[in-house]
Amino acid sequence: MMISGSETMRLTRRSVFLGLAAVAGLPQMAQAGEASRLSGRAFGTGWTALAEGLRDPERVAQRIRATLEAVDAEMSPFRPDSALSRFNAGGQDLPVSSDFEHVTRAALMVAAASGGACDPSVGPAVHRFGFGPIQGTYQPGGWQAIRCAEGRLWSEGPVTLDLCGIAKGFAVDRLAAVLGEESPSFIVEIGGEIFAQGDWPVGIADPLAGGVRSRIRLRDAAVATTGDAVNGFSHGGRRWSHVIDPATGAPVANDIASVSVIAPTAMQADALATALMVMGEERGLAFAAEQRVGALFLIRDSGGLRVRHNTVFAAHII
Repeated sequence: MMISGSETMRLTRRSVFLGLAAVAGLPQMAQAGEASRLSGRAFGTGWTALAEGLRDPERVAQRIRATLEAVDAEMSPFRPDSALSRFNAGGQDLPVSSDFEHVTRAALMVAAASGGACDPSVGPAVHRFGFGPIQGTYQPGGWQAIRCAEGRLWSEGPVTLDLCGIAKGFAVDRLAAVLGEESPSFIVEIGGEIFAQGDWPVGIADPLAGGVRSRIRLRDAAVATTGDAVNGFSHGGRRWSHVIDPATGAPVANDIASVSVIAPTAMQADALATALMVMGEERGLAFAAEQRVGALFLIRDSGGLRVRHNTVFAAHII
């Protein structure tokens, strides 16, 4: 998960379109006012920011790169020297940063609230189906053995930790904090996880046909989407998602093509999108209502897509 350089340029409201159109199942940023565009690579994907009123775009880009590198160095399962990998290699009572503790505790809270639908111990099952590097033995409910408090990480049994379902959203929030110090209005995304400060139009991609399926208006909020269009495979006449159902240790067995969640933070939206994908539309919509977040389900049905969303999400539709 190497982080590369960035570019800056001046863009107008008429010319800006962030290039996610070819990535089915991910949100797309639409048009913006005159802004600086910053972009680069991180976490095996791309990041992009549009920000108005930047006095020194290259300095901001350098701050963004440093922020992304710090998150990657702690939470990447691909780096053997990361805190996460050292824990998974058998490290016990491991000292961790306040950021690592914040993200881990948030992941455990979502696991508890969702009944384990979003499980940060599911890494070995993800690896079994070729979607991740964390090896080991997976046991449903293993997240309950993980403890993180007062700058320490430990477990009360053999278990691994996987923060991929939440760390990217956290990174978006960290970039938003950087940009918020520099710009009154901006939008930032990493691999389709988006946070907007100010009023910005965002497109939700069609996971089957490509292009924009729905358009929403995002203001001082985040949206995250998970689905099977990009990280998935077809076998036996059905589409298999990279999202693992922790109850079975196998890819989710439902007809949901993608789930989009609107929430106050990208970290929350990221984790809840995974949980809702596992839960399915009925249980997922009920859980979204409990969490007071917007939810959009795009469901495969007779060769097309059936749409379900709650009232919170509907309030954002353009």
